[in-house]
Amino acid sequence: MKKLILFLLIAVSYIGFSQTKDSLNIITIPSSYANHIGEPITVKKDSLYLFKTPEVYLVNKKSFLAIKNVYESTVNKDQMTQELVKRYAQALRKNIDLERRLKINFSESDSLDRAVYERTQLTLANTQKALDLTLNSLEKANKSLEIAEKATKRERRKRLFEKILIGAAGIGAGILVGVSL
Repeated sequence: MKKLILFLLIAVSYIGFSQTKDSLNIITIPSSYANHIGEPITVKKDSLYLFKTPEVYLVNKKSFLAIKNVYESTVNKDQMTQELVKRYAQALRKNIDLERRLKINFSESDSLDRAVYERTQLTLANTQKALDLTLNSLEKANKSLEIAEKATKRERRKRLFEKILIGAAGIGAGILVGVSL
């Protein structure tokens, strides 16, 4: 009889635990997610997650949107700069082509054509200067962005170190209080 009761108790426990496991929704995040590009996974309340990745960064919705806006504005500025350089390059090519044609016409025309030629040369020089200034400002903007990224990383490391020191001080104070009591 004892064996039967023991068997029934084990069977009921097994069924109860298996139902509990089935009712829990465990979501596994594979290690390949570490190389994932795009929108992050949104974590839901009252769900269990099993992370196979080496690191997990938790960011609240406001911080994520702020980071996303900074990224998108940086990408848009980069595209805008590329478009500006592209247009200047087109203008430069057009001016070079005009210069070539003017050289051909110059040999057949009079002094009026020479004035137009000189005017085009001036425009070409000004376009080249503007392109050089644009490229210089683009390089400065890239350097500023790199400096800002380095400062952000340095600040993150500083905050982490401060948190570790505060935690260690708290543990030390707790030990001292515990020993003194």
